[in-house]
Amino acid sequence: MIIYTFANRFFYIVLNPSFNLPMRTYHLLLLLTGLLLGCSQNSGSGPAYKSSEQKIRKQVIDIAGNYVNKKLKDANKTMTNDGLIIFSAGDKKCLIDPSNVIIGEIDEDSHKDAIVTIFTFQGQGLPFKEHLILINKNGKLSISKELDGEMKFLSISNRTIFIETSKVAPDSPFADCQICKEITKYKFIAGDTVRIK
Repeated sequence: MIIYTFANRFFYIVLNPSFNLPMRTYHLLLLLTGLLLGCSQNSGSGPAYKSSEQKIRKQVIDIAGNYVNKKLKDANKTMTNDGLIIFSAGDKKCLIDPSNVIIGEIDEDSHKDAIVTIFTFQGQGLPFKEHLILINKNGKLSISKELDGEMKFLSISNRTIFIETSKVAPDSPFADCQICKEITKYKFIAGDTVRIK
């Protein structure tokens, strides 16, 4: 509402001939300067940035899907309404959540790398988690490291991977207890994940 009122007042001064020419010119130049500055800035979150991340995300999902297909022969692939991808073969299911793909710079170059987690369910037991670290070499992602275990990848920042782990077993009644969890940091060095302090 405030912006709308300001815009009305602004154009009223610029277009109203009752105001003197220098005042109208000043406001017009102010408007043009604001527009030029706004158009020239690139915040890194514009359409091009989002399009690049979408391409990486699609590539990650394709690679994870091929990884699952090698594990589950003749798997049936379905997608839920909320975007989860499920591969089913007999009593075994693998689940990939595209929204949980983490993208960022992991190794020493400036290309965007990624991490994806695959959940495998069999029977009534807890899911088995596999984490794929994918490194981007000249625009092409490939699996560089496979990890498994009860951990949750949170983010990638300053070439550091932040992981949430639990101090108790996954089937413990305290597994979801926040004070039983800790955040650990890892660097990707010489093709391997190295824990740092």
